[in-house]
Parts: sequence; structure tokens; C-alpha cells
Amino acid sequence: MKKVKVLYFIDRLRHGGIQQFCLENIKHMDRNKLQIDFLLLDDGVSYPLEEEIKKLGCKITKIDAWLNKPWDYLKHKKNIEKFFQQHHDYKVIHMHSSSKNYMVLKYAKKYGIPIRIVHAHSVTFQTKNKLKQLLGNVLKKPLKKYATNYFACSNSAGKWLYGKEEIAKGNVTIIHNGIEYARFKPNNKIRKQIRNELNISAEELVFGNVGRFDRVKNHTFLIDIFNEIQKIKPTSKLLLIGTGPLEEDIKDKVKKLNLEDKVIFTGFASNVNEYMQAMDVFIMPSLYEGLPITAIEAQAAGLPCFISKDVITTEVKITEGLRFISLSAPPQKWATEICNFNLKRRNNKKQLKNKNYLIEDTANELQKFYIN
Repeated sequence: MKKVKVLYFIDRLRHGGIQQFCLENIKHMDRNKLQIDFLLLDDGVSYPLEEEIKKLGCKITKIDAWLNKPWDYLKHKKNIEKFFQQHHDYKVIHMHSSSKNYMVLKYAKKYGIPIRIVHAHSVTFQTKNKLKQLLGNVLKKPLKKYATNYFACSNSAGKWLYGKEEIAKGNVTIIHNGIEYARFKPNNKIRKQIRNELNISAEELVFGNVGRFDRVKNHTFLIDIFNEIQKIKPTSKLLLIGTGPLEEDIKDKVKKLNLEDKVIFTGFASNVNEYMQAMDVFIMPSLYEGLPITAIEAQAAGLPCFISKDVITTEVKITEGLRFISLSAPPQKWATEICNFNLKRRNNKKQLKNKNYLIEDTANELQKFYIN
């Protein structure tokens, strides 16, 4: 059987939820039947995830255009067309990006790629620039025009990118962010190992968060919450996994609050599943999210989870161990609700299966779509 050729388009392969979604699904597909390659924008940086992707047999092509200024679009347009002139033997293009990159689908159509998927992974724009937001909204129309299929990680993400009418008509396919449960299920051996490496005693309660140090992840409020938790649970620690532009600012805040010996910064980690074993509680006070994969992973790890209310879709709630708290509530209220909750770890495989969040199911669904 000849392999079906599939092209993934994504801005960059830096470590994030969308990138992890792509990686994990490819791992669980039959690569004797599929050849999945990547088209990226070149920002001049090589990311560790690129090597993982290549090990799976995927080819990576980078386009020398980064969309920061209006004239970048001319360069982008030229390079996109050149790519598809030379590579038009793909059956499917699966786009994991915003509307600003609609030209990828335009030229994919022009050069005969029959299946053109747009995948909504967010519920808002990453930028706060009003002009860029306006442009992004305007470009949703050509994005939809050149796509043959609309995918989304949740109903709320689908409504934001395609409109509630498309959801109502049944034109949007919901593809859940599947999790490899075996990697995340409660494991005492790994828990003890990671805690030993981090000098965390068995008696200490560990609160955790996984996320890039960007404004949207709201780390500064998280530190305020943990500062209040310390007053209730003084023998506790906060484990922060990730890197980003605001990391040093958060470290400065931790220092000012005299929490240096209580907050652990791991930096980038490819073994998030193992670090989650060391945690007892997961806290995500993000300003907004699409459907955060890390919150699904935390539930897979059996952790009690406390998530921002109203700004994160309720579709993220898979288990009874997840609670929503309003961002308008003060840090003291967050701390009190968290500490008064039953912080028992759970086995949640059945709930993940019932809600279609197991990676083998997600990968099989995508594979069938690509082939059929």
C-alpha cells in the first residue's frame, strides 16, 4: 500500500500544547500507511522538538518568513507558492495555526492538494495588539474559504474561529486532545524518584503548574495564590515547569516574597508526565486558554485541578477532581478553596475513555480520516 502523504503546517516547533498534540498523535499512527511532514516558519531558532519529530520519519521544511510587519506578507506569499509548486503530491494538509497564515491553504488549493484542514486550538488571539486582532478576524473569512474541513479541540474553539453557525450546522469536527494514559497514570516509584531529585520530602505538599512564562499563563497571580497557601500549609512547595520571557520577573517576585526555598523552577522539561507524579495539586489561573492539554494531562495523572472560571472552557472538566475558581476572586479565596478540597489522587482512566481523551482513540480517528 502506498503511503498517504500528509503535511502539517505549524508556526514553530517550540514545546507547547499544539506541538505536543501533533507529536503524540503521530507516535500512535501507523507510519507504514502515512507519511507526515511539517512545514514551518523559520524564526532562526532550532527547537529540541524538531529532532523528536525527525526521529518519527517526518521531513521538516522551514519557510524564511516571519510575519511581524506588513511587508513580510509579500515574502511569505512568494515562499509559500514556491513550496507548493515543488511539493504538490500531498493528499492532506492539516493546518495548526491562526488565520494570518491563510495563504498556506490558498496555495495548497491552487496546486491541487484536495483535503485542506484548519484546526482551531484556541479561543482568542495570542496578541493584545488591536490592529493585529482586527486583521486576524478579517482573515478568518479567506481561511474558511480555502479549507475543506473544519476541526477544533472544543466547541468553544470552533465557535471562535468558524462561528457558532458552523457548529450548529455540524460542519466542525471536534478532535479531542488525546493523552497517553500509561505515561501519566499514578506511579509511586516515579513519584519518589522525582521528589528525591528535587529534595522534596514525603510529607511536603506539592502544588504545580506547567506553562510558558507568558502573560496569558498568569504566573504572577499564581505566586500570590501560593503565598496565601503558605499561610495555611507552610510545609508545601510550588513546582513550576516551563521557560519564557517572564521567567526572570517571576523569579524576582518569588525572591521579594521570601519564597525562594519554596518555589522550584525546572526550566524546559520533556518529561512533564514524571514531574506531575511529584505533584499533589495542579493550579492553572490562566487568563485564557483554548482547551489546555496540560489540564487534561493533570487529570490523567489523577491530580486535583483548580482552573480559571469563565475564561477556560468547561469542556476541560473530565473528572470530579477539577474545580473552577473565578479570576476575580482574591488569592486568599483560591488558597482557601484549594486547601479545603479533598486532595486525594485518583485513577481517571475510565473517565478519560468515556470522554474520548485517550491518545490511541484520537490518533486512530485522525488516521482513518487521512486515509479515507
